[in-house]
Amino acid sequence: MKIRRAFAIGALAAVVAAVPTAASATYPDPNAAGTCSATQTVPEGTVTCTLASAGTEGYITVTTSGADASTTVAGTVTSATQSLASGSASWNVTAPNAEGTMGVSFFVDGAPVDTVTVVVAEELSATGFENMGLAVGAGALLVIGAGAVMIGARRRVSQGA
Repeated sequence: MKIRRAFAIGALAAVVAAVPTAASATYPDPNAAGTCSATQTVPEGTVTCTLASAGTEGYITVTTSGADASTTVAGTVTSATQSLASGSASWNVTAPNAEGTMGVSFFVDGAPVDTVTVVVAEELSATGFENMGLAVGAGALLVIGAGAVMIGARRRVSQGA
């Protein structure tokens, strides 16, 4: 009876010790982060996407939208798996030749950890003032208004003198 009890306690202890180890293997690195060198690119442009993680291996999936039958078909492509032994891995992602979006999903040890959206557009967003015509018109109105005030002031002065 004592041998059975000892065996049962030993088996229970082995299960209790193995469950947390097995459960922790299914969770991805909580500090894993995926980034891409740009969030907008031109058609057929290239962005570098990097996964930083303490996991064992990683890969990305790239999902594209838009009609593009000449070089890439809209859909999802999975990269080759790379080792994360150095703490990070990088992939060069080439955009399709049609405008749309690319969703880059990062995976560590088979579990999804991050997603980045890259906009594919022919004309990149501008940073700066694009309404020069409005500025010229506003300046002209300012000069005309100031001239009208000066003419009115001179008339009052000349009539009062």
